[in-house]
Amino acid sequence: MKVPYVNFKTRIGDDNAVGGCAFIGGEWKDVDTTEIFDNKKVVVFALPGAFTPTCSSQQLPGYEEMYDEFKANGIDEVYCLSVNDAFVMNAWFKNQDIKKVKPIGDGEGVFTHGLDMLVDKPVQGFGKRSWRYSMLVDNGKIVKQFVEEGQNNSSSDADPFEVSDAQTMLDFIKSNAG
Repeated sequence: MKVPYVNFKTRIGDDNAVGGCAFIGGEWKDVDTTEIFDNKKVVVFALPGAFTPTCSSQQLPGYEEMYDEFKANGIDEVYCLSVNDAFVMNAWFKNQDIKKVKPIGDGEGVFTHGLDMLVDKPVQGFGKRSWRYSMLVDNGKIVKQFVEEGQNNSSSDADPFEVSDAQTMLDFIKSNAG
């Protein structure tokens, strides 16, 4: 399966603090899936939301800590995807002091919907969000996905985080090298 074609709205150069985690001053930059995935081996991990507990305390920091190991094992880039806008993703990465992993804000959820990973989160009041998963993509083709169990549209889950972690993905890459 190929990743769906999407044009992501990103922000670059926002460096003027306007309070809290908010920054402005840059510009919009469109980045499409061709630019992200073509002729590259990429790891993407997706999560329900920036600034949320498991995402901030475990999933994002785990991939940041293991980033150099991914690179040493033939991965060109590691991306964190969430159904949040570019301002939110950039503010979260600044707040978490993330320097290596790259953010992808899927603000309208088009990419996430194209992978059938868009879910409702009514209990939390989140609206549409990404289900938690990770995937290895080689030249736009999905090689492997680790999808958390219990995907649903009623928030009838305990926000599972068992298989979409950095170590599981890194172990898969190492065991399938060569």
